[in-house]
Amino acid sequence: MAPVREQPGDPEAVRLANGFLEDVIAELARFPEFEVLSARTSLALTKEELHPERLAARFGVTHLLDSAIVPSPSSLRVRADLIEVPSGVQLWSQRYDVPLRELFAVQDDVAARVANHLKGHIHRSRLVRAKARPVTTLEAYDCWLRGRACLAQGTITADAEARDLFERVLTLDPSYARGYLGLSLSHFNEWSCQLWSEWETSERLAFEYAKKAVDLDDTDHLAHSVLGRVLVYRRQYAPARRHLERAIALCPNDADCLAQVGFWYAYLGEPETGIAMTEKAFRLNPLHDEVYCVYGAIPYFVARRPKDALALVERAPPNLIVDQSAYIAAAYAHLDEMAAARRHFAQFLGIFQQKITFGRVPDPDEPLAYLLHVNPFARPEDAAYLADGLRKAGLTSAPREGAYLPARSTEAAAFALDPAAGTWSLTFAGKTAQIRDMKGCRDLGLLLSSPGQRFHVMEIAGRVHEGDGGAAMDGRARAACQRRIQELEDEIADSEAKHDLGRLGKARAELEQVTDQLVAALGLGGRARKLGDPVEKARTAVTWRVRSALKKIAEAHPELGRHLGVSVRTGTFCAYDPEREVRWRLTM
Repeated sequence: MAPVREQPGDPEAVRLANGFLEDVIAELARFPEFEVLSARTSLALTKEELHPERLAARFGVTHLLDSAIVPSPSSLRVRADLIEVPSGVQLWSQRYDVPLRELFAVQDDVAARVANHLKGHIHRSRLVRAKARPVTTLEAYDCWLRGRACLAQGTITADAEARDLFERVLTLDPSYARGYLGLSLSHFNEWSCQLWSEWETSERLAFEYAKKAVDLDDTDHLAHSVLGRVLVYRRQYAPARRHLERAIALCPNDADCLAQVGFWYAYLGEPETGIAMTEKAFRLNPLHDEVYCVYGAIPYFVARRPKDALALVERAPPNLIVDQSAYIAAAYAHLDEMAAARRHFAQFLGIFQQKITFGRVPDPDEPLAYLLHVNPFARPEDAAYLADGLRKAGLTSAPREGAYLPARSTEAAAFALDPAAGTWSLTFAGKTAQIRDMKGCRDLGLLLSSPGQRFHVMEIAGRVHEGDGGAAMDGRARAACQRRIQELEDEIADSEAKHDLGRLGKARAELEQVTDQLVAALGLGGRARKLGDPVEKARTAVTWRVRSALKKIAEAHPELGRHLGVSVRTGTFCAYDPEREVRWRLTM
């Protein structure tokens, strides 16, 4: 980003220009697909060094943001130009007018809007170039972009083409999380709305690949958002919420992510949070894709605001998603506009027969069964609100149980210790195996006892020998930690009340860090620990124990090893988030 041009001789304009440059760079740096030169480097470059050809040769720069700030007595005009490097072609230009009285309130917002505009234009320009080149010459990121474009077509053939591109990504860079993310998205398409005969396989692969992406890059907000979405559709709402919150905390101003996560929050039963995200997404990206209008309408509908939902969804072309006209029909029905409701319900039946039953006339109970499958409402009253609207619009029958939602496995499984023999008996998927007793099995037993719950490693590891290094934290420091914990808990409560997920995520992350410090410093009864007993020591020990146990389990019982391998997460906090429902009988 070039230094922002301002009126010469005006110290206030210089301060504003430098602050704006730093804000935009900070926002762009939140997007993991971008590498942005630091503000210090940008400010140090001379006019000659900012020439596109020299930037490309010296730093490998592909795009340059040139901007200017022009103040007036009552407002501030910000102009931003995106230039392709090294060609020097201007790809985009935008002006933003900000009233001076609102400057400090909206400065971050303007920077976020610029970042979102840049992201969209850079992606589009790079995708155009990538499509013109043979696949064998593409870099990993270009394959990712082309694969995403294929997924947007929404067909089985395009999904297969996308999968080939994502597999090439992993051939080029096996550690690139976006490759696994793309594979998850391709299987999600087939799971949620295409290949019903492969439902269980597509569901499992969508989950496993999304989890692999998060494991490879826990800082990628898109990985967390996709895993969160998969978990929403699997009706695993608590872990889904954690990953969606993490996505927003990592990148609170990605408009595309906000639009989709707001949609999924409606399914979680928090439509007001979804509406707040939707409104922010529209504000940050006014030149948004048309599908924003469909995503954004769902939270309004779930909030029992059908008029607002219609005002938004009818700005989009018809049938961007299969159930779009069904929501429109239900919204009109709740407003007692029955002619429009029946018309749109008839449109839904037509698109349903075309896209879902592939020309076959659906049974009377199929449409609603499908809708209740692909709209995974956490609250029964939200599903009932949709169904009631459709009945008013002309639906005549209830869904057949399980028509589009295969029964989930609730098979009995056992994880039992025989102290006398010193062995564990493991029963899963109809097979039983034994392994010798290990500490890692006891750790796993604790996680299996509470699916979805996060356990701190200190809770799992127990007290560790303190040594003689002296107190790790004196009384004054402990009191400061405890005060900060109370402040953060108050901030979390306030953020939740105001639906400010960006602030909420930061507060929770800091709370976790401060709590780690306090837990590491305190023994039983609040007594001070000694130096040499960090949480990292417990994390390393627990991770090693659990992984060793998983390896032995996989050797003795491969199917259970696979299940635990994709469902157990280690780290400072450990958890068992099962890929499917399992009813465990535990003996420890």
